[in-house]
Amino acid sequence: MFLFLSSILPAQVSPVDSILIDSLGVSIINSEEVQDSVDMQVIMLREIIVFNRPEFKTWEDRKRYYILRRKTKKVYPYAVLAAKRLTELDKRLGRLDTKKKKKKYIKIVEDYIQNEFGPKLKKFTQSEGRILIKLIYRQIGVSTFDLLRKYKSGWKAFWSNATANIFNLSLKATYNPFKYKEDLSIEAILRESFENGSLEYESAFWEELNPDDTYFTALPDEKK
Repeated sequence: MFLFLSSILPAQVSPVDSILIDSLGVSIINSEEVQDSVDMQVIMLREIIVFNRPEFKTWEDRKRYYILRRKTKKVYPYAVLAAKRLTELDKRLGRLDTKKKKKKYIKIVEDYIQNEFGPKLKKFTQSEGRILIKLIYRQIGVSTFDLLRKYKSGWKAFWSNATANIFNLSLKATYNPFKYKEDLSIEAILRESFENGSLEYESAFWEELNPDDTYFTALPDEKK
């Protein structure tokens, strides 16, 4: 495309006099002092992401991938909703001036979440619960363990994690598709779902990080 444009556009570019923005893009109009003025329409295209097709060596690999995709798409909306509730909780707590008021408000939110989501979350399998814990971290960059410690207490976080360990879950689990193979598979499933419209796009917490942040530092292959 660039080679084609370079062959048909003038070799010398005149100074730009004005830029007119419309619904389609940007119209660049050369200075009136130039006899042969040129109108060029520049249209900003939406970013797209292209994925490789997953490659499976065995039927078991294929089966595991499709199960992971089904479970990821099932629990992701709950992770997004949880992140939004926590963001709102933080904002409102910031407007309360005493510990008593904050504790009371946290209890109200806790009861609301239990009533609204408790019955559904109890039906999740262990693997779905594990993915949910990871995806909550994806949205806010904080583990479920640290959330409990922040809003409840360190004692509550400890015992909740101990209970989760009985079911082979860890509330301290994080999420990093730049380092871990399973997390990369989950992220690829999400991105593909965003592109085809089966899930609504929500940004991840790392999109606000500096590109030099250690979060993006790759692990040695033997640790991935």
